[in-house]
Amino acid sequence: MKVNVESLSNTEMKVEVFIPKEEVTGKIEEVFKELERDAKIKGFRPGKAPRRVIEAAYGSYIFEEVSSRLVSQSFEKALEEVSIIPISRPRITKDKIERDKEFHYTAVFEVIPEFEVKDYTGIELKKEKREVKEEDLALVLNQLRERGAQAKPIGEDREVRTGDYLIIDYVGVVDGKPIKDLKAKDAQVIVGDKRLMAEFEDNLIGIKKGEEKEFEITYPEDFQMKDVAGKAVNFTVTVKEILERILPELDDEFSKDLGEENLEGLRKRIRGDLEKRFNKESDDMLKGGLIKVLLERNPLDVPPILIENETLRLKREFAINLERHGLKPPVLNDEAEGNFRNRAEQNVKASIILGAIARKEGVQVDEDEVDNKLIEISKSAAVSFQKVREIYEKNNMVDSLKASLVEDKVLNFLIEKSDAKAETQIDKEG
Repeated sequence: MKVNVESLSNTEMKVEVFIPKEEVTGKIEEVFKELERDAKIKGFRPGKAPRRVIEAAYGSYIFEEVSSRLVSQSFEKALEEVSIIPISRPRITKDKIERDKEFHYTAVFEVIPEFEVKDYTGIELKKEKREVKEEDLALVLNQLRERGAQAKPIGEDREVRTGDYLIIDYVGVVDGKPIKDLKAKDAQVIVGDKRLMAEFEDNLIGIKKGEEKEFEITYPEDFQMKDVAGKAVNFTVTVKEILERILPELDDEFSKDLGEENLEGLRKRIRGDLEKRFNKESDDMLKGGLIKVLLERNPLDVPPILIENETLRLKREFAINLERHGLKPPVLNDEAEGNFRNRAEQNVKASIILGAIARKEGVQVDEDEVDNKLIEISKSAAVSFQKVREIYEKNNMVDSLKASLVEDKVLNFLIEKSDAKAETQIDKEG
């Protein structure tokens, strides 16, 4: 077998494979013998039909089967011979099988580009740190009170106010046609919490129970729902119920309901949680800055298939996150699609660069590190470790988890080798 390699681009290769005529002849004989044994041909008992009759009946099948077997049995060996790993399904072009002649086929596929990663140590970085302030604690405490709020029907005939909890029916219409994603019955709305468009919530103020109101909202050109982007939507809203939200008192009893002995204990727990969150945000910003520098210093082309796969993953993650919060994923407009694709391209480039650094520096993860991560995942999901491992193994997710752990290890290694010494306080509200 002879193998030739041609680079079509930084991310695409063509491999040509030549199978000797002796091997071709042997494969033809192999297929013929199988048919002589198993073929059912009218007028002949199994295994008794002459070869010329078999060839007349199965000629096209024989030569197609021979070419398929030669490709499947030689392609992996050919790749090993030239040390190439495809990352996309190869596009195979085969010559016609002929007796006493060598067989030739080509395979075109995408590959991860070869490049020498450079300038990845001693990077100047600024680590920003955010301290927990009283307003941060107050914001979380208020959010906890909001979650524990009780809704009671108002005891008076009054108009909707900011902060009211409403049960409404609504429908949005464009050019006389109702929009499916802007139609709901018994929708629950807290006026002023900004879960809906501010203009929509503003129009609810002043309506009384049982009343119907019509109003128009013009959506921006870049709105994610293509059906309404840049269009005027006519809404009809009926307020079916107005409820007043009663917040629990911020005291020791409230704290006990949340698993703490007193309010001071609850504040201490919240402070600890915020410190962890702010530290993680700070680390993420630092790693993001590090990746940005690596991308600038190591420009490279990436295979389109990797970008497409990562784009699909990001969009799926986005949809799942919305569904977790009871929201329906919108139809993405061109700008949103472009944003996902740009993020995907940066992610893929970063993974390739970090992988190259890992190989160069010998960064690896062992099974204990993988198990520790799975234990962490199992605790956060309140599922047994065995169940989490079973899910990861069944869905072929262990390798991607290892890759993620390696990348994180590389980033920590690079931070240690960087000039990220100074810490700057970030003054943020709430």
